[in-house]
Amino acid sequence: MKQIKITGKTVIKIAFLSFSVFVLIGIGIHFFGYRVAIRFNPEMAKELGGVISRKEMDELEANYQDKIQTIKAQLPIIENKIATLRSLKDQLTELSTPSPEKK
Repeated sequence: MKQIKITGKTVIKIAFLSFSVFVLIGIGIHFFGYRVAIRFNPEMAKELGGVISRKEMDELEANYQDKIQTIKAQLPIIENKIATLRSLKDQLTELSTPSPEKK
C-alpha cells in the first residue's frame, strides 16, 4: 500500500489548481453562453449583457449628435451671458473698492 503525505504545501497546491480549473470552466461557460444567446435568442443576450445591434447603435449616435448640435447652438448665448456677468462684476468691483483720495 502506498502512502501519500498530506502537507500544507500539497493542500495549497491542490486548492489553487482546483480553483483555477473552476474559474476557467466558469469563463468558458460564460462566453459560450453569450455566443449561444446571441445566435439563437438575441433579445435574451440584450437583457443579460447589454448587447445592442448596429441599428440601435446608429440611432443612439444620431441622438447624441442632435444633442451636441443643440448644445453648440446654445454656446454663443451662454458666452454672451458670461461676458455680461463679467462686465457687471468689473463694474461692481470698481464701485466697491474705494478710490484713493486726491490731495
